[in-house]
Amino acid sequence: MKKIGIYSLLIIFLAGIISSCIKNEDVVYTVRLAEIDAASWNANAASVTYPILTRAVPENRAIVTSVDSTLRRVSGLTKVRINLVGQQSGKDEIVGYKIFSTPITTIAFPATITGQTPSAAAATLAVSDAVAGTHYTALSGKVTIPANKSFGYIEIPILNPGPTAGQARFIGIQLDSTGTLLPSPNYNKLGLVIDQR
Repeated sequence: MKKIGIYSLLIIFLAGIISSCIKNEDVVYTVRLAEIDAASWNANAASVTYPILTRAVPENRAIVTSVDSTLRRVSGLTKVRINLVGQQSGKDEIVGYKIFSTPITTIAFPATITGQTPSAAAATLAVSDAVAGTHYTALSGKVTIPANKSFGYIEIPILNPGPTAGQARFIGIQLDSTGTLLPSPNYNKLGLVIDQR
């Protein structure tokens, strides 16, 4: 009986030594990509694979209809945050983007928040492409994520060409591979619709 107890302890001891010799390497994610922050937080619009927003673009959260102001021709500067996914870089990184055309012809636009001027009621508006120089200041097609930072901004100065009844203008932003960072395949597109009433 003593022999069985000694042999059992010896087997358990050897099993512990053998299993503890296996070393697992830590998994380190080394790929760096760029993504549109609002695309990762908001749901995709119907029939497209990206969000189409009618409200000012928030950072690091989804749109809240009772809080975020309607995107209007009088909104001024709108910022779209671009996130660095992966390890920060010790140098400035460039993210390329392009503007694309609207995939929709109408959109149900929400009412503006009480106190926002000028106010507008909810309505279904006809949608067409925004024109650089008329509806927004022409964009560079590049955004910089500074060294040792995790995000940069596409700044879109919205212009006020005057009211156009029943109209909205679309700006589509798609990250591309023209910069030093590649775009994330999941969150590389965003649509913005500007109320022109």
